Amino acid sequence: MLLLSPFLLPGQFYEISETGQYAKSAAGELSQAGFDVWLVDERRTHLAPMSCESGTDCSAMAGWNFAAYSEDALFALSLLKSFNPREKPVVGGFSAGSNAALATVNRAPQEFRGLVPVRGHLLHRRPGDRGSQRQPVQHAGKRHRRRGVVRYEHASLGRGTAAGSGQPCGLSPLPFFPPGTTNEQSMLFVFGSPPPAGALSPTPNFVRSIVDFGAQRFVFSNEERLKLTGPLFDNYASLAALRDLACGLAGRDDSYYRNLGQFQGDLLVFVEGTGFGQAMFDTVSLFDHARNVNIDSHPELGESDPYFGFRWQQTFLKPLQQWLKRTL
Repeated sequence: MLLLSPFLLPGQFYEISETGQYAKSAAGELSQAGFDVWLVDERRTHLAPMSCESGTDCSAMAGWNFAAYSEDALFALSLLKSFNPREKPVVGGFSAGSNAALATVNRAPQEFRGLVPVRGHLLHRRPGDRGSQRQPVQHAGKRHRRRGVVRYEHASLGRGTAAGSGQPCGLSPLPFFPPGTTNEQSMLFVFGSPPPAGALSPTPNFVRSIVDFGAQRFVFSNEERLKLTGPLFDNYASLAALRDLACGLAGRDDSYYRNLGQFQGDLLVFVEGTGFGQAMFDTVSLFDHARNVNIDSHPELGESDPYFGFRWQQTFLKPLQQWLKRTL
């Protein structure tokens, strides 16, 4: 199985465990269950904040779009097939890793036995889709232009900073919160409130995690598990990838999903209520030649809750393992 990493995160995303034991991570559990697991990093800068603004050449990021991400996945496929030349693997990913998996299968629909898009899509046909607005990539970050090409953006958009703080009662450094906001409060707002309209807020009710603001706590997600991802976030994001996502959602560019109807393998789709929600069913409709389509739905959950929840093994791992045993 090829697992593609989410936006701004490495493959290590699938290796986190609140227990501190690698064997209890998603990658560890899948490996122990008998599956070969290949983790594919999204392209990353590994740069400190303000590096691009201080003279570091960041021009390569202009080409970090979903075509590049799918090229990376196909390169990983070539490595996998050098060990298993007769096998067709499964490819999947969480969030933007799901987008990249869709783009990869779109380029090579006959190379994969199965596809697992986990809360990430490239098409939304329903009215009111925020991704279809006239300014699809405008949001809270700061964009940078060199020689007429927008290349990169401050990447955390609050998520890495909010999730990575080890001092919950300390004051949040995020500038878009009012003075006196604590790190704990900022984390709850970043993950529990809809982002500004744009590519990173692709549906009208998009919320990453369900939060009880009165009780100041996550309803389903394990805060300790969520915080493990904070230090993993890269400091810069590629606007080329955000552009591809926004233009796909807006119906302006179908280049990353126009061939999905040629895929004849098995499909496992995770659907949650306040993430991509019903838009995932639009994605399913593209696979009119898939052999089997399985939908694992949790309408009560937010976009990230199934993976970060206290019951993540029941809402993410167990359905995936059962499907893999039938598919591979």
